Amino acid sequence: MVGTTFAIRRTIMILAVCAMASTIAMAQQANLNLEGFVRDESTGQPVGCKIFIFTPSGKRISISSNSKDGSYLQTLSEAGTHKLALSGYNIYRKEVNVEIPVAQKYRIIKNDITVRSLVEGASLGVVQHGFDKNSSNLSEPGRKQITDVADILRANQEMNVVISIAPDEDQLASLKAKSDAEYKKQHDAWAKAIKKVKKGQTPPEEPIRPANPADPNIQLVQERITVVKQLLRDVKSGDVRISYVSVPLPASVVPVTPTQVVVKDKKAKKPKKGAAKASPQAEIPVTSAAHIPTLTVKVGKVKKLYD
Repeated sequence: MVGTTFAIRRTIMILAVCAMASTIAMAQQANLNLEGFVRDESTGQPVGCKIFIFTPSGKRISISSNSKDGSYLQTLSEAGTHKLALSGYNIYRKEVNVEIPVAQKYRIIKNDITVRSLVEGASLGVVQHGFDKNSSNLSEPGRKQITDVADILRANQEMNVVISIAPDEDQLASLKAKSDAEYKKQHDAWAKAIKKVKKGQTPPEEPIRPANPADPNIQLVQERITVVKQLLRDVKSGDVRISYVSVPLPASVVPVTPTQVVVKDKKAKKPKKGAAKASPQAEIPVTSAAHIPTLTVKVGKVKKLYD
């Protein structure tokens, strides 16, 4: 009985000592001001963004830095490691740890932070051959690029991106050339046949030039976009944050020499002195895929903090 009573008293004393120690520790921790400036790491310009402060006890505090001078200020009452997470439409997410010391009187803790600003149109990746040739299958570099973009978008949930996709080569030209060759063959046959028509006979109908064939690259690019969308389907709000652009092959202007467009007449006289000069060479557009990357990713529209 005596032993039991002693054990109870001992337990009570231990609890009382612990409570007293806790009270003393709390009394020692004064309110501290954590303050500083958020600036762009390249230009040094002030940046306004969201700042989430996670205290050692698990509490989350949300503040913002001033867009005019980049300043921020928060009063804290806990000692220990505080995690600061900076994010926004205009910066890459960044996390930093700040140690708040045990203090018995008011103090100011200075902590300046640099961040990487988002610039609309800045490149996030360029892959020359992002897909297998004339296929919607992503190449190994192309697949890695899309995986990297997915990771960036997950880490920066307010970032917007633009993904541009281009074909590999002009597939329409060969189809059109084949169609034109077939039409010429039919027209030449008709021209010969019309000469043999005798009086009173019904002449054969002149063949009609067929419409230009559909461009296979239009369908190809759409299929490539579908493949990329599938890989990015798990990105939060990806349908809003990711834009897709179909890039046409550029047209390079090629001069056509007179021998290509003019049939020379051997009997034609040479132009007299002072006669009007011949018209300049004609020019025709020719599509080319030289040096055009098939997969490009850039930073999309950068909103302001309070947009």
